[in-house]
Amino acid sequence: MAITQGKINGNELLLYVNGSAVACCLNHSLQMSTEEIDVTTKDSDGWKEIILGLRSWIITGEGLTEFSATYGFNDLVTVWKNKTMVTIQFKTDNTDDKVFSGSAYITELSEDAAMNDATSFSFTMQGTGVLSYAVVI
Repeated sequence: MAITQGKINGNELLLYVNGSAVACCLNHSLQMSTEEIDVTTKDSDGWKEIILGLRSWIITGEGLTEFSATYGFNDLVTVWKNKTMVTIQFKTDNTDDKVFSGSAYITELSEDAAMNDATSFSFTMQGTGVLSYAVVI
């Protein structure tokens, strides 16, 4: 397949945990950050100066609870309960597109059951180690 052209519809970008797409997701987000180390001195002429420190990343998401889903809320509960490190991929189904991948732990997991509304869940996965960004063939 050729690389995906043009703007990418959010429906095409899926979160995979240990090779399985997380079912019934409504949204998920990958956030990458770098710590700032303040190196401001009296010689900085009143301007803040920084150098860069550690990088980190997290994935957050929300979905609808479906107990019979192929890989859904029940599976995320098991991963969280067992403190299992998982392999994640944040990608489209097009093998020529770039994919984010790495290892993570579920650090937050919740389920919400509001009156007259669909039951939903939310999660946070904290990355551990390198987050790769490359074409996976």
